[in-house]
Amino acid sequence: MSMTPPLLPLALAALALPCQPQVSPVEESAVILLLSLDDALRIALENDLELATQVLDTEIAALNARGAWGAFDPVLSVTGTLRDSEIQGQSSLAGADVVQENSQRLNGSLLLPFKTGGAFLLEYGRVNDSTNNVFATFDVYTRDVVTLSLNQPLLQGGWRRYATLDQEDNELTYRVADQSEAVLRQLLLLDVANAYWDLVRAQAELEVRQRARALGDRALAQEERRLEVGAGTEVDVLQAKTNLAQRDEEILRARFDRAAAEDALRQRLFQRGDEDREAYLERWESRIEPTTELPEPAEREAPGDWRVALARAFEERPALVAARLEIERAELAIDRSRSGRLPRVDLDLSASSAGFDREPEGAFEIATSYDFPTYQGSLTFEMPIFNRIGRYGLRSARVAARKARLAYEQAELAILAEVRAAVRDVVYGAQKLAAAEASRALAERQLAAEESRRENGLSTTFQVLEFQQTLAEALSTEKMAAVDYAKALAGLAHAKGEIDDWAAARAR
Repeated sequence: MSMTPPLLPLALAALALPCQPQVSPVEESAVILLLSLDDALRIALENDLELATQVLDTEIAALNARGAWGAFDPVLSVTGTLRDSEIQGQSSLAGADVVQENSQRLNGSLLLPFKTGGAFLLEYGRVNDSTNNVFATFDVYTRDVVTLSLNQPLLQGGWRRYATLDQEDNELTYRVADQSEAVLRQLLLLDVANAYWDLVRAQAELEVRQRARALGDRALAQEERRLEVGAGTEVDVLQAKTNLAQRDEEILRARFDRAAAEDALRQRLFQRGDEDREAYLERWESRIEPTTELPEPAEREAPGDWRVALARAFEERPALVAARLEIERAELAIDRSRSGRLPRVDLDLSASSAGFDREPEGAFEIATSYDFPTYQGSLTFEMPIFNRIGRYGLRSARVAARKARLAYEQAELAILAEVRAAVRDVVYGAQKLAAAEASRALAERQLAAEESRRENGLSTTFQVLEFQQTLAEALSTEKMAAVDYAKALAGLAHAKGEIDDWAAARAR
């Protein structure tokens, strides 16, 4: 049978292409890494650099929060001074031609800060002097002073509400950092799950294309047998070969997509750390084989009422928790600004006693017995005339608080839309998967029927190849629907703030 001119280029193209897809040497020799979704999630949590950085930021914030309370730790201070001098006498009243003096001083204090903003101070001072001055009462003497004092701000900066603002702010900073870590961790789990299922999809697509080529091989073999017995035509054989060439092209594209999906997953799993660079690069050559199966029909549970999921999200989503903490920080800033608008009124009370004696023991006994006490009390008032810092600072803090509340409302709105979309994706995904499974089953039956018709001469090669293509597309759609459904389940867990529990439940 002569070949018509329009089919000649098509035939030449089909014969020029290889009948079997080529496998690269790298793919043949690559180390195979069997990887489940649970392992991928665990490895990502252990190795992700961004999450590790945020963990350190959280630890820093926690240490700063604990250290901030050190402002109320007792403070012990001790100072010792030795002074030796010789002074030339200027008159007969100098006490000597050369007045020699030796002084030893010891000063110690214990400060006990209160969370009311005030502090209790215990001070002890000793002066031990020796001199050759003839007018001195003693040539060697000791003077001790014991002082007890109390300071308490009554308005600005006073009492626990204002005195502990910095500590409470550091506590909130730590809690915000902790929630930021949770946000990153949950996003990482979602990203890794999606990347894993993308690899599963790429692997499934490659298998579908390989199955389509196997069907094409079978069709070509049938057409070649028909041609040998005189029941077929050369055009039918060329059509089958052209179909194989197209299937080879699809396999190459599927392999390319799979390699890209592998690299996307490797990027979330493989961190170098202290590993040798060559060994690290070698791991990137390993071939990842996903082992976790796609959800089975029995696992397709209805997500329930979206309002229930939304209530859970409002309670659990770390982004919302962080936004609420930011509102608390803004309210603390308002309290700080209110304190700044108040006048400063400080109360100071003190009681001191001095002891003077030739012997150190005697001076100490007199001082500590309070035989010669001195009592003092003072009230200090301070108020800026215009106090623009306080007035405008309070206004700024209130505006910042309104901004924080708006940010929270915006976050709530975004999460509301996310939860509704996630619930909708799960419902639609289950329906789409069921429809795709039914479509694939029908496509298989159609192809089997058409192949039977072809064997009896009631159909053409073109029609059989069309049904093969329809089956390949149905298989691809089914796998894509299954992957989309699996990703929708992970997306719903993330939207509800339960993806940590979802990952932990998978690991058990």
